[in-house]
Amino acid sequence: PAVDVEGRLLIRAPFHDPAPEGVMEVVVMPKMSFGTGHHATTWLVSRAVLDLGVAGRRGLDMGSGTGVLSIVAAKCGAEHVDAVDIDDWADANCRENIAANGVADRITPMLGDVRRIAGRHYGFILANINRNILTMDMPAYAEALDTGGDLLMSGFLEEDVPVIEARARACGLDPIEVRMRDGWAMVHVKKA
Repeated sequence: PAVDVEGRLLIRAPFHDPAPEGVMEVVVMPKMSFGTGHHATTWLVSRAVLDLGVAGRRGLDMGSGTGVLSIVAAKCGAEHVDAVDIDDWADANCRENIAANGVADRITPMLGDVRRIAGRHYGFILANINRNILTMDMPAYAEALDTGGDLLMSGFLEEDVPVIEARARACGLDPIEVRMRDGWAMVHVKKA
């Protein structure tokens, strides 16, 4: 089924019915295990992006997979988003999806790991990966984040929240919100 984010955003496959009038939609080709936004963490981050105020800001979608979070950010008015993923297949699928959603001019798929963002700067960063990569790469996210910028992290369980928050504080990032869904968590931090 399509994924409904509070009646405000519909993440769907091409063969699902289009979103009703006035509802933002993201169309994702469902392939392999990357999913079409069904995972609780995708829902959590998508929901947060709707209210983050990304319009006019440059962003990063780290571990972008199908590109769904990049597309949501672009449709919310982000000026530009770099979509970084280490997987060749994800990179190809991301290119297909950003074209299908009419936002290819504002999203740059980048194949590789966190080293791809060295020297780049962002107003917001979305990182839906897993606890180990997040804790390992958080100093790089902190460095790339503009002062006052937002970092949304998900891909980990509720019990991992203290670990993520402690690591964030050590990197000079202030935890401001935690949200949960189906045992999964999202932590929103800001760069002071």
